[in-house]
Parts: sequence; C-alpha cells; structure tokens
Amino acid sequence: MKYSQLVQFDPIETVVKLKDADSKGEAERLVKTYVMSDSMADSLIGVVIPQLQFEQTVDNKGVFIVGNYGTGKSHLMSIVSTIAEDASLLDYIKHDKFREHAKSIAGKFEVLRFEIGASKMNLRDIIVRKLESDLKQRGIDYKFPPLEEVTDNKQYLVEMMGLFEEKYPDKGYLIVVDELLDYLGSRKELEIKLDLGFLREIGEVSKNTRIRFMAGVQETLFDNPGFSFVAKTILKVKDRFEQIIIRREDISFVVSQRLLQKNNEQKAWIREHLQKVSSMYKNMADRIEEYVNLYPIHPAFLETFEKVYIAEKREVLKTITLTIKEMLDSEVPNEEPGLVSYDAYWSYIKNSPSKRTETEVKDVIDKSGILEGIIQHSFTKPQYKPIALRIIYALSVHRLTTGNINAPLGITVQNMKDDLCIYDPLLPEKEEDFLITTIETIMREISNTVSGQFIEYNQENEQYYLDLKKDIDYGAKIQQKADLLDEDSLNEFYYKLINISMEWNAQEYITGFEIYEYDLIWEDKNVEREGYRFMGTPNGRSTAQPPRDFYIYFLPPYGTDNSAYIKNEDEVYFEFMCDAGFTNLLKMYSAAHKMASISSGDSKNSYLKKAEDYQKDAIKWIRQNINQCFIVSYRGESKTILSWLKGKRIGDKSLKEQVDMAAASCLDVWFNEQYPDYPKFYITVTHNNYNQLFKAAMDYIAGKKTDTGSKILDSLQLLDVENISPKNSVYAKYFIDLINHLPQGKVLNRSEIIERINEEVEYDKRFKLEPIWIALIMSSLVYNGDITLAAGGKNFDATMLKELAAENTMNLIEFKHCDRPKDVPVAVLKKLFEILGLPPGQIVNANTRDVAVASMLVKIDEYIDKALKATLFLNGDISVWGKPSMESYKVDNYKESIKEFKNFLDGLKIFNTQAKLKNFRHTEEEIDKQGAALRLLVDIDKIKDLKSKIEANTAYLSGAEIVLKDQSWIDKVNALKLKLETVLKNLDNIDEDFIRVFNSELSGLKDEYRNVYMELHKKNRLDLNGDNAKKKIMQSKELNNLKKLTAIEDILPVVKLNGITEKISRLRTCYNLTQQDMEGKFMCPHCQFNPSENNQPVHGVIDSVEDDIEKIYKEWTEIIVSSVEDPMVKENIGFLKAEQQNVISKLLETRKLPDVIDGNFVSGVNTLMKGLEKVEVLVEDMKKAISGDGPVTVEDIRARFEKYVRDLTKGKDESKVRIILK
Repeated sequence: MKYSQLVQFDPIETVVKLKDADSKGEAERLVKTYVMSDSMADSLIGVVIPQLQFEQTVDNKGVFIVGNYGTGKSHLMSIVSTIAEDASLLDYIKHDKFREHAKSIAGKFEVLRFEIGASKMNLRDIIVRKLESDLKQRGIDYKFPPLEEVTDNKQYLVEMMGLFEEKYPDKGYLIVVDELLDYLGSRKELEIKLDLGFLREIGEVSKNTRIRFMAGVQETLFDNPGFSFVAKTILKVKDRFEQIIIRREDISFVVSQRLLQKNNEQKAWIREHLQKVSSMYKNMADRIEEYVNLYPIHPAFLETFEKVYIAEKREVLKTITLTIKEMLDSEVPNEEPGLVSYDAYWSYIKNSPSKRTETEVKDVIDKSGILEGIIQHSFTKPQYKPIALRIIYALSVHRLTTGNINAPLGITVQNMKDDLCIYDPLLPEKEEDFLITTIETIMREISNTVSGQFIEYNQENEQYYLDLKKDIDYGAKIQQKADLLDEDSLNEFYYKLINISMEWNAQEYITGFEIYEYDLIWEDKNVEREGYRFMGTPNGRSTAQPPRDFYIYFLPPYGTDNSAYIKNEDEVYFEFMCDAGFTNLLKMYSAAHKMASISSGDSKNSYLKKAEDYQKDAIKWIRQNINQCFIVSYRGESKTILSWLKGKRIGDKSLKEQVDMAAASCLDVWFNEQYPDYPKFYITVTHNNYNQLFKAAMDYIAGKKTDTGSKILDSLQLLDVENISPKNSVYAKYFIDLINHLPQGKVLNRSEIIERINEEVEYDKRFKLEPIWIALIMSSLVYNGDITLAAGGKNFDATMLKELAAENTMNLIEFKHCDRPKDVPVAVLKKLFEILGLPPGQIVNANTRDVAVASMLVKIDEYIDKALKATLFLNGDISVWGKPSMESYKVDNYKESIKEFKNFLDGLKIFNTQAKLKNFRHTEEEIDKQGAALRLLVDIDKIKDLKSKIEANTAYLSGAEIVLKDQSWIDKVNALKLKLETVLKNLDNIDEDFIRVFNSELSGLKDEYRNVYMELHKKNRLDLNGDNAKKKIMQSKELNNLKKLTAIEDILPVVKLNGITEKISRLRTCYNLTQQDMEGKFMCPHCQFNPSENNQPVHGVIDSVEDDIEKIYKEWTEIIVSSVEDPMVKENIGFLKAEQQNVISKLLETRKLPDVIDGNFVSGVNTLMKGLEKVEVLVEDMKKAISGDGPVTVEDIRARFEKYVRDLTKGKDESKVRIILK
C-alpha cells in the first residue's frame, strides 16, 4: 500500500496574500478552499463577528488575528473580509454554524486591505494615506491634517466616517492590515508609542462609528516580552482590541481535512495499521483518531513546529505539503508505524541558505553536521544507524525550540520513542520496555561514537540535548598522551585493570605498598585460609607481617625480568602474557585516566567515560584469554590456568574464581602438609560466616536444630544421624581422654589445649584447629554430660544448654577451663520415677540407666501432652450442662499448678543421656510437690470424660428447656441438674458406672420431651388433609369475590373479612415431622414449631372459616342490594355505562351477586354511591349512647337514639346520609 492510496492530497503550495481578496475571482477561490475547524468557528462567532457587526449596540473594538507564518492567518482575514464585502459568497462557506452567524456582517461593509512592508513612516501616516487613496477611488475627497497639527486623531476619523456614511448609509468601513507585528518590531521606543496610540484611537472610534479595524500579527501583541519596554502603552491598546489565536488544533484540522483528507475506507486501513503497534507508544491508543486524521504526519510534528524559533517564515502548511509530496509514491512499511515527525523538518532547515544568516541557527546546523558525519562514518552498530540519525535530527530541531540554544533542555528517551515513533524491526517482542531499552542503548552508543561531543544528558530532567560548546576531540588527546607513557605507568594501570577485572576492592594492607590481605578456599577441606596478595615482585614479602599461610604474586608485565625470583613452597606466581592489541588498549586506558586527572568538569567526565570504554574492552580481552594470558608458577612448575584446573568445571566461573581455583590447586599440597589432621567441612567456612556457622551449631546443641548446624557438627564428627554423640569424634575423644586422666579435683585449663602462634593466630596443640571449633567441641561434651565448662564467669553443665548457646561467642572461645561433673543422684531419681509411674529399679542399676532415661523421656512427653490439653480445657468452656465444673479461684489454682508442672517436665528433657544425670539438682521435696500437680491432671481428665460423654444429651435438653414449659418435665430436669452439681463437688464419685447411669437418665428425659413435643406439634399444625382444605378455601370463588368487593367504597364492613383472612393465614401446615427428625433436633426442622409461642390450634378452624365466609357473603349481598335500591341511588343507574347498567340491573332483578365479580360491577356500584355520604358507627359506641348507666324507658331510649342520630348527621344532608354499623 502506497501513501498516495491512503490520502486525498490537496497541496498548499502558494502563500496567500491579503490583497488577493480584492479580486472577485480570487476571493471566491479563497472562500471555497478554506477549511474551518469548530474551534476556529467558535472564536470567529464569539469574538470577531460581534466586534464587526453594527446592527446591535455593543462596545465595538478592533480585532487582532494571531498566527505564525504559514498557519493560514492571511487566508482567514481574506475570508472574513470577503464575506463582509460580498454576501453572495456566503454560500461557499463549508461550516454551517459560522455561515449562519456570518449573515449579520455579510455584504454590509466596504473593505480596505493592505500589507505593511519595510517602511520608516509612522503607523498613523501609513493608514491615513491608504484611507485617503481608497476614499478618493470611491469618490470621497477627504484629507487628514499632518501629524504635527493633530492633537486628537479620533475627531478626524469621525469626520471621515461622516462623509463615508453619506455615500454608504447602510454600510460599515472595514480596514484589514497584515504584517503589523513585523512593522512594529522595527520601531524605536518613542515611535512605537505613537503607533500604539493611534491603534488605541482607532479602537475607540469603532465604538461610536461604523469603522472597523482588523490586523494580522505573528505573535500576540499583549504580554509579548519583545514589547516590554512599552508595556503600559500596550495595556491601553489591549482595552480597545480583542484577539483570536490560530492554534495548533486549527492547523491540525486544515492538515487532516484539506492536505490529507481521507475517506472512511482509508481511515479504517490506517487505524488497523496503527493499532498493531499502538501499545508501544504512549497515548497513541487514546489519541488514535487524531493519528488517523493526520496520517502520515505525526501530531508531534505540529506541536514541535509551533515552538521552533526562527526569524524567517516557517510556513508549516507549505512544509508539510513538500514533505508529503516526496513520499506519496513510497510504500507504507508493514511493521512500522510509517509516521513522519519533526525530525524530518531538519532537512529543510539545514538545506535552506537563508537560515544560515542567523548566527544561532548556523551554529546548530554546523554542530549537527559534525555529529551527523561522525555517525555516518563511525557508528559501531550499523543496524541502528538510521534511528541514530533520526535522533540527531530531532535533537537539532528541538535545539531551536528553547529560545536559548544553550539551555540544558532536550528530549527524554520516552519522548524519542513516542514523538518520533521509533521502531526497531529486530525487537524480540513488540513491547514498550524492549523499545525503550533499545533507544537507551542507541543513545549510549551515539555518545560513545562521538566521544561525548555536542551530546549532553541532564540527569535532573532525564533529557538529552545538543551542547554546542562541547566540541573537544577527546580521542585525539588521549592518543597523544598514550604515545608518551612509560613502562611503570603501564604496570600501574595493568594492576588497576586486574583489580577491577577480578573485582578486588580491598584496601592496601600497608599504605604505599600494593600488598593486600587475601583469602583462598582450601577445596580439600572446604575452608578458607589466610594469606597475602602482592601486585608486584617478592621483594616486598618481608613487609607483610605477621606471616600467613600463603603468598600470591602478580608480577609486573612490562620492563621486569621475572625469572630470577626464588620459588618458595608457600608462594604462587602469576605472569601476564598479552599481544599488541591489549597493550594498545592498556595504553589508551592509562592515558584516559592520566588526562582525567589533570582535567575538570565536563572534560574530566568525558575522559573518564572514554577510560571506562577502554576498560570494558580490556577486561573483555582478559576474560576471553584467561586460559592462556596467565602463566601460573608453583614450586618451579609453570602452567596456564587451564592446565592447573584440568578436569575441573570452570565454564561458569568468574575471572577471580578461576584465579583463586588455580592458586588453591597449587597450594593444596602445602596446606595438607601444614594441617594434616584438619577436618573437612560440609559447608564452606569463611571468615565472613564462621561466627554464624558456630552459632547455628550451638543452637543445634540447645535444641534448635537446623541443616546448617547439623552439617557443622557432622564435620567435626559430633553427630550420630541427628543426635549429638561426641563419642565417635576423634577430636572429642582426644579431649575426653585428657579430662579423664586428670587427678581428682583438678581441671583442664585453656592454656593446656591452645597455643598462640603469633599476635593474630591461635591453634589447638594437637589438631591445629581454630579456638572457635575447640569451643564447639567442648560445648558438645557439656551437652553429653562429660564435662562442665567455665566461661564468661559461669560454669556450664548439661542443664544449661540454652544459656550456653546464648553466651557471647568470644567468651566461649576464651573459656577458662573444663572439669568432670559429679555422680548421679540415685535417691532423688528413684522418687521421680515413682511419681512418673516408672520402675525405680531401672535408674538404680547403672547397667539399665540408658533404658531408664529413654523410658523417662517418653513418659515426660506423655505428661506434657496431658498438661497442654488440661490447660486448653481450663482456658475454654469448663461448664457441664450449663453449670461451672469448678469455682473460678480453683480454675486459676489448677492452671498455675499445671503450668509449673509442665515447666518442670520441660526442664527434665535435657537429661537425655546417662552422663547428664550427674547434673540433676532437684530435691525430693520438689519431686513430691510436682506429684501433687500430677494428681490435678487426673481430676481434669474425669471432668473432661464426664462432659464429653453426656454432652450430646445435655445440649439437647438445654434447647428443649427453652421451648417446653411443662412443669412436671422441668422438675425432673432440675432434679438431674442437682445430682450433677453434687457429683462435681466430689470428683472421686465420677467413674464409668456413674456416667453410664446418669446418661441413661438423661436419655429418658429426652424421650419424654420428644413425645410431648410431637403431640403439641400435631395439635398446632395442619396435616395433609387440612392443608388441602385450606388451599381450597383460599382458592374458592366466594373468597376471591369478597376480596374484590372490598374495592367498593364505604358501605361494606371490610373488617369482618380481614378477620377471616387473618385467621386462615395463621394456620400453618407441617406433616413431615418424624421420630427420627427429633432424635438429633429438639425442634421440628421443617417448620420450627415452638410450643412456647402463641400458637393457634388447628382443630375445627377450617369448618369455622367456611361458615364465616358463607355468612359474610350473604350479608354483603344484602348490603349491596339494599344500597343500590335506595331511591336516591337507583335513579342514577341510567347514567352508568351500558355494561355497568346491565350488571346492576341483573343484581336488582336476581338479588344475587354476579357469579364472578369484575371491575364493571365494582366501578358501577362505586359510581352510584358517590352521591351518598357515609357515616360509620361502632355498635359499642351506639350502645353506650342509648342505654346510659342503667335501665331506661321507651321514651328515654327513643329520645336518646334520635339525639345520637342528630349528632351523627349534624351539618349533613340527611337525605344523602347512609349509616353503616361496624
């Protein structure tokens, strides 16, 4: 699909001149071709037309039309003035709303149009000369006096308009001026004040005459910083002028509706094309119709174009025309958006000779050209070059939008992506994040390629911009410096590179000497050893003190003979072998740093950036050549790293890891010679983690088991599966043997175990283990009951394992001494076994103590579980059948005692070996006290057992008590409750027999309740037959007719029917209840019948309701018939509708209600009754009024009755009153 197939291109190639509208034919063409947006129409209707018209009295003012070059300002003024001059052209206006409002000015003006060019005349003289010339052509001879003779121009303008109106009595005089701002901008301060004063006078004259003034300006005159020196004068002009502004939206409308007009099919194709990529560009989806209408012009083209500050005319519409012309025959890209943005404008700027006349523009063009040339010839990522060039063009255009071309303002990566619609066909996924990453990569590459020239990044606003002052060729200066570097400098920066590549950032061990503390993993034992790393020769070894396990040397590669050095058994040498390419990289890297050290500001940063680039390339070379570029020598044997590590996996290792592995491989023999009995650790031990590993192992000893702790203990042979068992450890056995050979009363001091090698290093005398591992071995012996350990002012034994694990690590390392524990306290342990229910003989016999300990631990766990369950029970609902099983104070006592018992048991768990029993310190009195607590658990078990076994029955009966009020049954319930209360006060009486008997009594009460409930249910609920009878009544014709008759107003006693319907509605049906239903529920699950509620027995109710319906039906029939037969009512029958007459006549004839009551009957009766007045009387009220307090005579009762009736009808027409008894 070509672009020409997607738009109906109507080019704008010529610039409209205001004077063109003087020609009738040209004026007609201008009107026909003008495209007007809704917003522009609203501005014209709201501002311009009201100020031009003279039929309505308003405070008319002058009008400014504001619009940049090429935005259609002159065209717009031509249209308005043409319509004002010739009403016949109004039909060519395409905007309906504007055409309608423009009728108020159409054909009602004579028009004078002119442009102001380069002139030194003042504005007043220019305008009056044009007026004199135009009036003369119209046959009006008028001369304005010279400016020197004028004190007020308004009187002469009024005189002129007087002559004009004699010639044109029905018309106004419209003066239209273009290019006014250019003229005013060339004037001096005094001159411009006079010019502005004349403008104000024209605006004021507009108020009282039919002269009208309209001028075109490129920028708003008001609030314009270019005229700040005459701000007060402009304010006076502002009072007499209105303005409208041609905005970007209006230009967009012209572009979409004229330049790039499209039909619906073309729009649909474009819309579908853009929607494929809209997710990658911010707001494209939300503004899709704007993108479609302007396609292939990007909305940002117009937004940025509007901001470009170039003195020469920019002519946006003409520029877009030329841009589209060049691409009409091009294919629309399938995957890319295919939009043209403001970067395309750069070619028009840089190829326009006239634009180079402006110094700032020329500067931008020159610097941009340098950047473009570098990118064209040196860009290192060719696939991104087109995008890079677009970004350079966009930055160049944007540089001309900021007013100050040196301002640190530019474009963010997000702006580049969205406003240029950058697209990379090589993206792995069509996602916004991938595209942003690609643009960031391109920007870095641009900056690298141009060595930072002219491109700057503002971190505060994250914008890239052209920095025209940043024009140093850093690459050349670095090369010059590199050519002068000596070998010492190269060695210095070689070491710097090695440190960076190996990720070595340690401080020098001795200031001024490149000697560093260094650690290596001794792979055979999985432990870190301490040594030194030298960046230089072995001459400085004596400087590194104290001595350590090994020494590694990285020998200088330039200017030194490395073959002469002595190869000691604890030394490893690394010699560097490189090619000329690496040496050149090293020189450039060194030189960049040297230049940075003598530079500042942006230059310093640029050199450092270049150094960073060289560093990356150099480290890349080392990484690619690591297997060959280092020759590693040990004990006279020299090989590459690859050879030393033959058979080992190194593919995923870093440079440092490979160097370390090679050095460790060399030193493995040396380490084994120095530490032949050192253990192999199952976790890598380093100086950074050994404290944590020690802590994990100590926590394991204290019962907090972790995999880490397990592995450390296992490494020292202190573990048997998961249990701590020092007896299998060669290390632990050695120290046990030392302790066992101690004389009675003697201790084993730390100094007898550990010796100091130097001020930093201590080892044990036998195995050369670090003191921290000796402390761990001693702690395991404490755990096992083999020793007590004096450390930190405490004497730790097997009962203090948590305290031991919590002790400061350094205190344990610096322990004072260790000793044997005391003998096992057999008598106390016998007492303990008795209360736990274990055979005491097991603990007495030394041969069975291991079995005894195991049995004790099992029993302890059982009782802890019981204590926990008892506490849980006491904290919950301890009531039985709604009664508390014990007083609250007793509950608190029980909980406290059980808690103490559980804590006691928890404390016993530490004695899990025969040896630890030696540290048992409890007395027989303490054991007896805990035996009492154990008996409390038995009491609680009895309550729990009773509660659980009777709870089903008591819960049922608790509910039954609420709904059944049978006193006899309730008395039986209370008797059983009293029995329960009594037994809870003496828990010894609770046994299986009591629970069985009591449960049987509860079941009997439950059965009795169930029988009573079901009998009551039967009396108060309809069975199946009763329910059918109820339904029959509810659906009966008689009841339905009665309900319809309630719509008859005033004459029927409706309350009786309401009573009947209420009575039948209260009848509830339930015939599903069974004995099985009542087994688990104390109320009917189907109807929730509650005997305690006010229920209605159902027996006989159905028959009674049927009789009541029959009686009321007969009664209402008589009332309706007698009411209709009333003479005053009957005479109105003839006024009813025919259908109503028929049904009423049949009623009087048969004296029966219709078989089916319908609306005709009810409305007919209501219509007849409307003339009558109803008076309702309660029978009780009438009885009181007539009978009085005692017996009365016939005369008295007659008199009272008549008075009662008179009172009822007082103020009413008695002939229309109808009394209704209720």
